[in-house]
Parts: sequence; C-alpha cells; structure tokens
Amino acid sequence: MSQRVNRSEYRGGSQERGPRNFKTHVVRKEGNVVQIAERNVVSTHPLNSVKNVAKLMKEHDFRRIPITDAGSKRLEGLATAMDILDFLGGGEKYNIIVKDYGGNLPAAINCPIRKIMREASFLDKTASVDDAVNIILTKHTSAIPIVEDRKDKKVIAIVTERDVMPQAEVFGVTVEEVMRTDPIIATPGMMISDVSKVMVRNGFRRLPVIRERKLVGVVTVFDILEFLGYGEFHHVEAEEALSERVEEIMSSEAVTVDEGQDLGEVAKLVKDTGIGGFPVVKGGCIVGIVTISDLIKAAYGSR
Repeated sequence: MSQRVNRSEYRGGSQERGPRNFKTHVVRKEGNVVQIAERNVVSTHPLNSVKNVAKLMKEHDFRRIPITDAGSKRLEGLATAMDILDFLGGGEKYNIIVKDYGGNLPAAINCPIRKIMREASFLDKTASVDDAVNIILTKHTSAIPIVEDRKDKKVIAIVTERDVMPQAEVFGVTVEEVMRTDPIIATPGMMISDVSKVMVRNGFRRLPVIRERKLVGVVTVFDILEFLGYGEFHHVEAEEALSERVEEIMSSEAVTVDEGQDLGEVAKLVKDTGIGGFPVVKGGCIVGIVTISDLIKAAYGSR
C-alpha cells in the first residue's frame, strides 16, 4: 500500500508556513495566452484507438493530446497519460477492460479513445495568461487547448504549465517554504496495480519510492506505460501484467532537491530535465516533494 511520510519524524518546525512574496525581478508570464502557447498541436480524432493514442504520446513525448473532429478540428475532449493508466488498471475505467473484454489487453486497447477521454477545459485566442493560470490551478490540469473561438472550437494551440512557469535565476523563496510535506509514497514491493490506483485517485504523475525511510527511486505514469509496452501491450491478461512489482520498473536515479534551494533552481531543473516534480531529501530521507504546480501557485498567488 502507499504511505504518507510523517514530516515530524524527519524535521521540526511548523507545517503551516506559507510562501513569502517573490522578489520583484521574478518574471511572471503576462499578456495574450497565444503568445506563449505551442502552435504545432498534435491531436487525434475520437475514433482512433487507445493503442494508437498511446503510441502518439510515446512518439512525441506528450502526456496529453487534444481529441478533435477529423474534419473541422473542433475540440471534442482531451486524452491524457493518466486516462490511459486509469483504463489499464488505475481506476474506474479499468472496468471497461474487465466487463467488455474479459481482462484481455490486446483486445481492449483497440477501443476508441472517446471511451476514456475526458472533457477538456479550453480558452479562446483572446484569453490572457492569467486566465490560463487560473484554470491550471483551479482545475488541476497541466494543459489547456486554445481554440479560434468558442463557437467553432477549432483548436489552434495548446498551453501547458511549463509555458506559464515564471522565470528568474533567484526567486527569493526556498523549496522548504512551498514544498508539500506529507507526500504519498510507494515501496519497491508494491504491485503496479496498486501504484496505478494511487496515481489515478490522487492525480499524481509520479511517486517517490521508499525503502526503510530512504529514497531509492521514483516511479512515474510513463514508467508504467513503458512497462506495458505503450501501444504494443505484449501482456495478454491485464491482471497478470499489473501484478509485477514497482522495483522492476522504477527509476533508481531520482533527481532530488534540498530544503534550502531557491525556487529559481527548481525552475531551471524543470526546464533542463523536463521533469515536473522533485523529491526533497535530507540525509537520504524524503521530507517533502516540490512540483511545477507548487512553483506556479507560489508565484501567481492562491486561486
């Protein structure tokens, strides 16, 4: 089972500390959202298979893909790596495999993506960066399709949390001031099915892996999809595939930060590594986790 780290076992101090205001030279993204959005949007149609959409994610290294009408490019929904994980054993969508396909993965992954896609929050091209930040923080989404107008909903761009991330070498705020101090963790012996359920239930794309209070790795949504072969899905029985242990798929070389580092260093790590969250360690023990969402929330204020 997943566990929560008890912060009091590792460090003292109040758990209620909030972030200070950022230094004035920290550059927040402003203006029209289209100016910072990605215009080369990779999308697919609602009848494309889960298998093919998973392959698209791997090919382009995307965690989310807008689902659009094949002809008009009208926005129909959004498919995410988390939706596919949910489908493969992490949540309620797994029932589709069990009930409709008898647990047979190769058959199930050919169902249309519209069966598991989610409703997409979106903005039109006149929206501001602040509008995008507001959706990211309140809807807990990492990507927002941008449409030509709200009537036709033709997708012309997509903006992500990395696009709105503030910029500066020094923020004047430390990791300790914004980190989450009770991260949900995994252990090496947990089954992939259990980790999947924890990720889907809590909306986490990564979990630190702990053995005897020490950080030994990180497991991500993409690690699980990679194990399952993305669009290939070599395993016939879903239940058998998901019974493997986390230690078989986790990365043992986790990128970590410490409590005293400035958030400017975290922002640089996000840019340099493409990783959106980092365990915070002290003496080899995990004391928290800091993510790009925490950085955005601290910079733009509570929404």
